Amino acid sequence: MSIFKDSAIVLKITKKDNKDFIYHLLSEKFWKIIAVKKFNTKEKAVDIWYHINYEIDSKKESNISKLRMIKIINEFKYEWKKFSEINEFLNLINVILKKIGNWIENLAINQIVKEILRYEKQDLEIKIILAQLKTINLLWELNIQNKDETTSKILNFINNNNFQSILKLSWINENKKKVLQNLL
Repeated sequence: MSIFKDSAIVLKITKKDNKDFIYHLLSEKFWKIIAVKKFNTKEKAVDIWYHINYEIDSKKESNISKLRMIKIINEFKYEWKKFSEINEFLNLINVILKKIGNWIENLAINQIVKEILRYEKQDLEIKIILAQLKTINLLWELNIQNKDETTSKILNFINNNNFQSILKLSWINENKKKVLQNLL
């Protein structure tokens, strides 16, 4: 039996049986992992889009690890968000869940999600779209060639810079936002 401490973003939760839940996590140290945890009414429920610290208990005789000692660091506060912002954030989680294999190192992608969780300005929707584009770019799936010169410049900027620099883009209007959304 080994116990490891780590930090992760919760991507998906499925119910295994009456008391067990299966968590799909984007871990900082162990890439994408799957772990199980029993439901406990005395603990705050963990939901998708939470950034958590946890301990993972891996036993040699079991192929699935157990979560314990979960501490919520941050979460996507959806109460005062627009539907479009929530939808784009769920699309970001979906891109990560579907496109990242269990073997792909994801520290940069993990950092992107943590930056979005902390972001509190009014242009959140466009920043999440840029986060999706940067994630796809990190997976080598983004075509940075485009007929439109401005879109091509944005895609090259996404390709050549880290996400903290990308967050500083502030001149993207509603029309460019729709063009970028169509690239996803």
